[in-house]
Amino acid sequence: MDQSTLSTLIELLKQNLSKPDGVVVAAYITVGGMAGAALLAALVQWLVTKAVLHSEHKRLHTQLKTDFQLKQFSQWQTDFIATISELLAHTDPEVYPTPDRKKVVPLIQRAQLMLNLELDTHRKVNGLINELGLAVNKWEPKSMSEILGLHGRLLEASRAAIYLPGHQVAP
Repeated sequence: MDQSTLSTLIELLKQNLSKPDGVVVAAYITVGGMAGAALLAALVQWLVTKAVLHSEHKRLHTQLKTDFQLKQFSQWQTDFIATISELLAHTDPEVYPTPDRKKVVPLIQRAQLMLNLELDTHRKVNGLINELGLAVNKWEPKSMSEILGLHGRLLEASRAAIYLPGHQVAP
């Protein structure tokens, strides 16, 4: 190729590039639009995926928390029933006319530690446990029928605390 042909081709390319054809402009717009749409679709998909993952994480966290609380309450229920049953057995005046303080006092303390005093039902149980402790240790003398009555009230209050956790009983 000679020099004049080469310079003519370069001049022709310069003219074509300086004034693009309508088809070339349409192609640029189409490619730009497709790239923009693909970018927008990727952004929307990323946002939707992020929202779904957040929602699933929140749902799973709530489910695990609920399962843990249910298991924890179930274990508390089992332990509390065993402790109150043992306390009632060791303070029954018909079975133990003179209760063994070494067995009764730790049971009273264990039962009290298991209670949430922010709940009315638990506060009531705690008060009855205290009253029972005073009576069986002879710090506040009571007759056998009074102690048995106290057993009945403690049993009923314990049932309310065990089966209705968080239920506030009106005074």
